Amino acid sequence: MFYRVLMWLGSWWCHQLPARSPHLFGVQFPLCWRCTGILFGALALFCWLLAKKRVPPLVPCLLLSLLVPADVLHAVLTHGDGNNARRLVTGLLWGFCATGATLQLLKLLADASRADASAPHVRAGLRRRRVYSFLKFNQVRPATEGRRFHREI
Repeated sequence: MFYRVLMWLGSWWCHQLPARSPHLFGVQFPLCWRCTGILFGALALFCWLLAKKRVPPLVPCLLLSLLVPADVLHAVLTHGDGNNARRLVTGLLWGFCATGATLQLLKLLADASRADASAPHVRAGLRRRRVYSFLKFNQVRPATEGRRFHREI
């Protein structure tokens, strides 16, 4: 039952071809060699982040992550010819480097938006908007004399 659940979960992002999947004691793993490499590469990046407390450099990560599309293109041009060791290595590089490059790009975007928000003209605009929204939602309405449906006797 547990094996079926793992295979079902793995089928959401992996093709699970038996010829391209690792086997242990005759039992197929739920991920192919490349997806296994991507998983272990992402775990290696997580360990890197815990140990180094910083994201790997952007340019080497981008260059090394380009090896996966090159390997896939090679496999398409040679009609699927390739070996599982190369799939594992390119998966490891993709899991580590592409994820690291994505984190580095997200960090650059966050720094750029933070720098834009700290510019004097942007701060003044934000301040004006805050004051306007405060006044808008906290308007003092004039008190009406008497009630709407009040009749004098």
